[in-house]
Amino acid sequence: MAEERKKLSWREIDKLKDASGLAKLRKKREKETSSERYSEDRKAKERYLKELEKLFSKEDSEKEELLKKLHQTVGKKDFKKVALLFYEKFGFPDTARDLLPFFDVEEREILVKLLEKVKERFLEFNPFERQALISRLKTLQFSTRDEYLAYRCEKLLRELTP
Repeated sequence: MAEERKKLSWREIDKLKDASGLAKLRKKREKETSSERYSEDRKAKERYLKELEKLFSKEDSEKEELLKKLHQTVGKKDFKKVALLFYEKFGFPDTARDLLPFFDVEEREILVKLLEKVKERFLEFNPFERQALISRLKTLQFSTRDEYLAYRCEKLLRELTP
């Protein structure tokens, strides 16, 4: 007759592992890491809320309103006034889409500063934005009557294009 050995089922083996000292240490570590995660999550939440406050602050909403108005007035007689107001309050915007209208401002000082801004940030823009900026630079170079400005555009174009 065959001897019957009692074999443990997988469930019983898992229960034995869970009851071991190693499992208790593992659970303790998990609790510690979860409390650390909770504190990290809380800090991240606080940073996120501060960023949200900045987003909805009065200055940012005013900046967004003025940018919207700037884009709406491109090609109209109010454009220069709105562009100068925006520049005085906030300087140049950071995105290429928002920088492009400033090429239509016919103030030498502002255009020279705009060229410097484009030079500084050019590599941060995506290829389509770069191409748009290059075309605006070429247009400005050939359409301006200011020889100094045309020279600066030409110089910048040589630096930016391979």
